[in-house]
Amino acid sequence: MMFKNEDLRHILDRLLEEYSWRPAKLLWMVETNWKSIAGEYVAKHTRVIGYRPKILTLAVKSSSWSQELQYSLPGLRDNINNFLGTAFVNDIQTRVWMTAFRPPVMGKGEVSVRIGRIKPKTDNLNTLIDRVEVNYHKAVRKWLKEGYQPCARCGSPTLKSYRLCSVCENRK
Repeated sequence: MMFKNEDLRHILDRLLEEYSWRPAKLLWMVETNWKSIAGEYVAKHTRVIGYRPKILTLAVKSSSWSQELQYSLPGLRDNINNFLGTAFVNDIQTRVWMTAFRPPVMGKGEVSVRIGRIKPKTDNLNTLIDRVEVNYHKAVRKWLKEGYQPCARCGSPTLKSYRLCSVCENRK
């Protein structure tokens, strides 16, 4: 069963709401747009490293940077909330964490990576949706070849001993 982009976008939006992934999506939006939200100067010296409900945590390079940033936090909070169009952040905390600013280093059998999420190769939503769709269908074909069977209701792969996948089973 092939999805059209509109159908997949609707499915992703429904999953965001149904499984409470909205905060993760908003945090991703803040991380990927950090330079435009915080400004180039602040973004150069800070990294988004965490989020608890209504509290954003930023890594800073030094305690003096943390101190300097304290005066800008109310405006930064407002920029984040205005960018997202919702009251996502009430408070911003800072942590001195130099390793968050270290670039990736490839050595002999060693890989050192920065703290944080990997940014997708594109910010174009349609391209990302197309990639998800292609990867999903590749995975389904692989699972069906490996002995899984299609769910009687939605067609997703499920173990042979089950008639319905776990999602359809829970929706009875």
